[in-house]
Amino acid sequence: MQLKLSKSADYEKRLLCGIRDGSISSFEELYKLYWRKIYSFSFKYLQSREEAEDVVQSVFINLWEHRKTLDESQPIRSYIFRAAVNQIYNLFKRRSIRSKYVDYELMRYDNLSNSTYDQVIYHDLEDSINKIISNLPPQQQKIFILSRNKYFSHKEIAEKLEAALDHRNGN
Repeated sequence: MQLKLSKSADYEKRLLCGIRDGSISSFEELYKLYWRKIYSFSFKYLQSREEAEDVVQSVFINLWEHRKTLDESQPIRSYIFRAAVNQIYNLFKRRSIRSKYVDYELMRYDNLSNSTYDQVIYHDLEDSINKIISNLPPQQQKIFILSRNKYFSHKEIAEKLEAALDHRNGN
């Protein structure tokens, strides 16, 4: 077992050195060695094929882009899985942000929708009330308008109507 681990570690170290030197074949070998493990690991947490595939792709793109800075004294397996964990963490953060944004937009839409609905109902009700008022006799229309639109008290309405009555009678 120790011999197998040693061979594996030596093999991975050679692949790492090859990748650092720009060897595409070393990169392809490392990809073949780890892509399925990274995919399975990612899928276990994300429960999404597409996102797990994205993690695999991002990990290996990141590895290639930073190949010059790879430390051959560190196991490549640790680097790859740490990169996968970081990618998964970032996806969870994006999911959370997206979820909060969707909730906010739904709430905003709901408020706008309710507001629009309320306005339509209000205008319909206002139109109905105005039609009913227009069917009242003129004196009752005047009383209603003074009471509801101008906010006169009963006493003020009575005084105003009395004054109008006195004026008509010549007093």
